[in-house]
Amino acid sequence: MKLIDFNKFLAFNKIREKMGISKDYKPNFKTPEAISIKMKFEEIRTKGLDIPTHELLYAKDGTLEHKDFPGQKMLVYIRDFGEEYGPPKFHIAWCKTLEQMHRSGKFERYVISQRNDGIFLLNKTVAGKVVEKDIELKLLVCKNCLKKLKYREYSLVSYKKDKEIYNSFNIQEFLDMYNTEIYIEPTHTENTQPLNEYSKDWNEISSSYKESKKFICQDCGKDCSKDKEELHVHHIDGVKSNNLPSNLEVVCVKCHSRKPMHQHMLTNPKFMKYLKH
Repeated sequence: MKLIDFNKFLAFNKIREKMGISKDYKPNFKTPEAISIKMKFEEIRTKGLDIPTHELLYAKDGTLEHKDFPGQKMLVYIRDFGEEYGPPKFHIAWCKTLEQMHRSGKFERYVISQRNDGIFLLNKTVAGKVVEKDIELKLLVCKNCLKKLKYREYSLVSYKKDKEIYNSFNIQEFLDMYNTEIYIEPTHTENTQPLNEYSKDWNEISSSYKESKKFICQDCGKDCSKDKEELHVHHIDGVKSNNLPSNLEVVCVKCHSRKPMHQHMLTNPKFMKYLKH
């Protein structure tokens, strides 16, 4: 059943008139969960937000998104810095630097932001202790990220061109180029979000999709037709129930283990024989 929009409800508006409330005033009838999500987005756009690793998504185009705000690209950076290293770079893609930090268990040090003026809030540390909080500093973009995205043909033309792209990088320009959706409050909250589980017919879908790709890995081109157990079907957006063909990718075990958030496969005895060669 669809709830009444009280802002358009005639009887409610007549009562407001009698109470002397302006017609322009729009009370907020949203749920606490929706309000909380909106507040989270405002914090991301202004201060930056500490997030657990599982809330960050690796988008198909190589950029970074938050699970609650699909289509909105996120900037990622380390908030704490010491004088010995100087201010960190900020990241716009899942580059080799983030990959290394994730593998070494240091990814929890990162926060996300969508502030578009190039200014970030950081904490200065001395001997591992925070001595100054919320310092506003201008940070530079990570070159590995530019290379990962081939941003404006970075790394494809010349050193001179790369230097020009790096020095003129503009966050708002990047967001305008890569954001695929204007932020709309998500359909689901943390209480109503469906479980991230495979659909009941996943085995049939997976088998059929492998067959449609002739059991060939779409990343490295390996023919797995003689050992079909070596071939997996990967969900690009990480949502196991999203079985749209555009979200599926047939990959061998080795290529699958290289996908973001799939490093656990490297230590799984079930896959060892496929990872040795």
